[in-house]
Amino acid sequence: MTALLAGPALAVAPVAAADAGLLDDAITLTSAGFCVGHIHFETVFGTETRYFGLVSALHGVGPCSVDAGVHWRNLDTGAAGTVWQRIYGTGGTQIEFDPGPGRIVGTITTDAPHKPGRFEFVRQS
Repeated sequence: MTALLAGPALAVAPVAAADAGLLDDAITLTSAGFCVGHIHFETVFGTETRYFGLVSALHGVGPCSVDAGVHWRNLDTGAAGTVWQRIYGTGGTQIEFDPGPGRIVGTITTDAPHKPGRFEFVRQS
């Protein structure tokens, strides 16, 4: 299984150093198919927007899909929420949530056995 997880890193859009903090991928099996891979949170549209991305690389046998949950919290305002999105194979998926301005932290989980991913960024007003 280690060999499957040691694949090449995905090329993703750069994020300004002041905007990005911790970005740690979720490692997951899939709930459909016999697959394994990772899901990465992206501020690909910038931190000023309510649109973000999940970039996935799921490989194996079958449809390779999983439900991914993005659980976020604004440490400055206390606002929090969860967004669920079905992820298929390899590629990018847009998600939407509005955390408001402040320091945002969160985790990525799935509906299959996984190691949660983590993210942190600062959203300006």
